[in-house]
Amino acid sequence: MLIIRKPRKKKDEIEVVDLVNEKKYYALLRKDGNKLRAYKCREEDKLIQPARFMNILKNNKILLSKDEETLKIENFLKTNNLKYEYIELCPFCLTKGEYKEVYDKYRFYGRFICLDCAIEEIRNEININEEFIRKLLKRFGDVEKVMEIFKTNKPLDNPELTRYDVLVGSEEDKIKNYKIDELNIPEGLKEIIKKRGIEELLPVQTLSVKGGLLENKNLLIMSATSSGKTLIGELAGIKNLLDGKGKFLFLVPLVALANQKYIEFKERYEKLGLKVSLRVGMGRLSKPKEEINTDLNADIIVGTYEGIDYLIRTKKLKDVGTVVIDEIHSLNIEDRGARLDGLIGRLRNLFNVQMIYLSATIGNPEELAKKLNAKAIIYNGRPVPLERHIIFAKNEYNKLNLIREIVNREFNTISKYNYRGQSLIFTYSRKRAEYIARFLNSKGIKADFYHGGMEYSRRRKVEDDFLNQKIMCVVTTAALAAGVDFPASTVILESLAMGGDWLNPSEFQQMCGRAGRKGMHDIGKVYLLVEIGKKYHAKMEMSEDEVAFKLLNSEPEDVDVEYNEDEELEQILATITSGVNNKFELDRVPLLGRNLDLNYVIGKLEDYGMVDMVGNNIHPTKYGYATSISFLYPKDAEAIREAIKNKEEIMELIVKILPFDNIYISPSLKNKLSRIFHINIPSRFVDALQIIRENFEKVREKHLKEMLIPIILEFEEEDVIPKISKTIINLRMNKKTPSQISKILYEDYRIQTYSGDIYTYLENVIKLLDAIERIGNIYNKNYAIKAKELKERIENPYQ
Repeated sequence: MLIIRKPRKKKDEIEVVDLVNEKKYYALLRKDGNKLRAYKCREEDKLIQPARFMNILKNNKILLSKDEETLKIENFLKTNNLKYEYIELCPFCLTKGEYKEVYDKYRFYGRFICLDCAIEEIRNEININEEFIRKLLKRFGDVEKVMEIFKTNKPLDNPELTRYDVLVGSEEDKIKNYKIDELNIPEGLKEIIKKRGIEELLPVQTLSVKGGLLENKNLLIMSATSSGKTLIGELAGIKNLLDGKGKFLFLVPLVALANQKYIEFKERYEKLGLKVSLRVGMGRLSKPKEEINTDLNADIIVGTYEGIDYLIRTKKLKDVGTVVIDEIHSLNIEDRGARLDGLIGRLRNLFNVQMIYLSATIGNPEELAKKLNAKAIIYNGRPVPLERHIIFAKNEYNKLNLIREIVNREFNTISKYNYRGQSLIFTYSRKRAEYIARFLNSKGIKADFYHGGMEYSRRRKVEDDFLNQKIMCVVTTAALAAGVDFPASTVILESLAMGGDWLNPSEFQQMCGRAGRKGMHDIGKVYLLVEIGKKYHAKMEMSEDEVAFKLLNSEPEDVDVEYNEDEELEQILATITSGVNNKFELDRVPLLGRNLDLNYVIGKLEDYGMVDMVGNNIHPTKYGYATSISFLYPKDAEAIREAIKNKEEIMELIVKILPFDNIYISPSLKNKLSRIFHINIPSRFVDALQIIRENFEKVREKHLKEMLIPIILEFEEEDVIPKISKTIINLRMNKKTPSQISKILYEDYRIQTYSGDIYTYLENVIKLLDAIERIGNIYNKNYAIKAKELKERIENPYQ
């Protein structure tokens, strides 16, 4: 095979490349009448006869370069009756002596070059992941445009450059959706749905009805956020309820989501004469109580996973007909998955129920549905189109100004539904969220922060302000992505990290799914703000730009459950406590995460004294029952029993089992010491204290020394967390609120804490004291009395 081309600098010379034999031939061309003839022919540097040269051409397949200069000698081939085809060669490869055909054209300064050369040119200018460049080149087909993405000073003025892709509908959108009047549901339910302005179902809802939703079929629904999954659960649950098939349970992972659904269902369905109640881990610290119905005889019970599981373990839940499990992908969450799996297994075993599982992010929906004895309904479309943009920032300050501009533009854009655009900003830490909110407010942007360290009342205010469009944006942490339900038009990822790790695909997709709400926004937008080469600590193998490409091309993670031994012991004990008291029946309870032999598990529980077994019948002992309804791992219950036996001080027991470790060095002190020590001081107080001790001699400033000495003397390294834990409990018993406790810790020790964390900690201490009291009532009544007294002083120190 020969390639013929005419080099620009050689006036009458042609170059012939034999690709098979790796030889080059050259010839000068001159006119002979109407024909062009070859003369002065060479094979490399050796002269050859023109006849031999022409013979080589006649006996090989010829590919003629399509460049303008070479096409001038096309007549040479025609007049000598030589057959040929065209080939387009990469001009940049030619300069390197390589002959590469251009299949996909990439424009660069008016010429088309091959993909490899396009990538090389960009990487000469910008050090960025090759796969990411390849993706951008495939999209734009222009090297200069790709370079402009990285270099432009006004990326928001060039959405065509920053837009990575647009996620829209799917083939299922072409199906004919059911009208509400066509559904086989009670007339009262039809009227309530139509009063919400819903005249026909959305595609995923129609697919669910076709899949047997109204025929009592178990379904696993996977579709995007805001695609109408909640109504699917309501259609089944309310229909079954009105048909006399039992209570409707709607279960969510977080208290905030449960509160929201409780209010929604109460407003909708009390009009049908249905009672709605809420079952979550109710707050025990003294504060004004809201009017909340917790009646177990209610028709609709909204609850958290743990709130409902408690009712099952105590055998208080009866007559259930429909169960909706929202956020079923929570099975993948390390500290929640086993308990959710156990809850689902117990519900399936104890009641003849229709199970509906909802999620936006499952990588293996068909496989998981099969394990759950359900049919998978998968819908890949979106009710609101989603644009995903990627913007390359020069530094963190550049990111902040981009956020300011995006938020401002969005808020000044009003949708056809008459809603302003609002933004939800995700970042890697609470402190960063607060900092970004302060920065935006200083620039005239009405912003607020929202994270797990805030007290519930403060979070509710932020939620209400956002819903009422009093603020333009909320800055939150990646950790709250699954529990945040702000109807934002735009999501901004200021960072692709959560704590010290990069986001995983499910977390990323959860965040992106928050952008764009049907009936409020015309389109949803996601902005990834990426700093090339950025790593948040040395142990990160990938940089932010590499992670961005990976996440944008990722699929949801598979959902899989596998218990460790502690989890399996707890779930088997909980199932026994719920009323499954036959060994063979226990073995049939569908717990997906089991991997230990049942005889081994029962043997361990017997050794602990938590179950009694006679023949094939198993019953929990008082100790086993107390352990189960306290949601303790057996080993933790054993630690409590041992402490009771040894008459260990209750406070020591609490801080051993449940230490408070969300303690940080104040940002101002951290920054000052980092400059003095030339070390990046960790945020965690315990880690920071160690560095302060080691480098204390470098502190010269008298005022700073006087501040640090009491802190160093106050704490031995190993005693920091137990001492702070006890201090929090003691301050609470001295009538301090979580906010006041947080302030005192800062003033006394320059320790930063969040009042929401302190509130949660004290709530968990109360739950632990419940467990200590229960176990104490079995083994030492006086110990139980002390636990009860301590619990009451924490619950309400004002009495």
